[in-house]
Amino acid sequence: MNSDMDVNSIFYWWPLVKDLGIPMPKTTLIPYDGDLFLDSHSDSPPEFTELVAQVKAACEEYGYPAFIRCGGLSAKHEWKNTCYLEGPSDIPGHIFNLMEAVLMVMGMRLDFDGIAVREFLHLENRFKAFGGEMPIAKEFRFFARNGEYECHHPYWPPSSIWKPSIDGWYEALKGMQTLTDEELGLLKGYSSKLAIKLDEGELGTGWWSLDFCKTVDGVWYLTDLAVGENSYHWSTCPHSPEDMSQYPDPEDPEKIGEALGPTARAERMRKIRERLDPHRIPEMGEDPEIEF
Repeated sequence: MNSDMDVNSIFYWWPLVKDLGIPMPKTTLIPYDGDLFLDSHSDSPPEFTELVAQVKAACEEYGYPAFIRCGGLSAKHEWKNTCYLEGPSDIPGHIFNLMEAVLMVMGMRLDFDGIAVREFLHLENRFKAFGGEMPIAKEFRFFARNGEYECHHPYWPPSSIWKPSIDGWYEALKGMQTLTDEELGLLKGYSSKLAIKLDEGELGTGWWSLDFCKTVDGVWYLTDLAVGENSYHWSTCPHSPEDMSQYPDPEDPEKIGEALGPTARAERMRKIRERLDPHRIPEMGEDPEIEF
């Protein structure tokens, strides 16, 4: 592993931080060395069949619903067709769709480590958004530099929201974007502890983003992390990198879809998919014909 994308992979960072005593969803990592170019109208290769079987076994251990992702992404904006599993029949098609997402986003770099099966967290949320009807939760991104807290932002800026499920989504979102002093202190402490441990790793960078979500029972969980320079920073923050500070105010609801943010990758995927030959690669949500 020697690239930023490798550092950002859950296959790299999960083993480093899983035993720190910070709440995190239970996780099983299932590597995959098979072909990423699957033919949806042919029998699946044995490597893919084995991947599906291992994912099914892990889901049975954690129970349904379950959450899956690959090393660097979950394609969560297509929620109901990718990362969210209601039952075992979802598994082959959703893995296929995650592979498609990797091809869409990563191109010929083919950064697909395998599948991470994760315990599903019931998060505090007030509405859904995006094409996959993803629940928008109380979620924050913290930044830590050289082992110390730097800043934090709500994970979902208003400018990133499209296809909200309710008319009053803006007010609902803003109602989830504050932290109590106690919560802020807790997450600052988690961020520093995580950053120090990550910097002890082989690919430590000194600057990290850490994503935290609040469950319905009031517990804050670490769900994802990445190198700081690869992570979206609100353009209005004084710590925002130059290439992100040029974007519109992320709190401006008039700029939906225009500001760089968590949905930028999903929008790029959607536009690419619209140009694809529908006979060559199936649309999101179609299950490939896989023997299982």
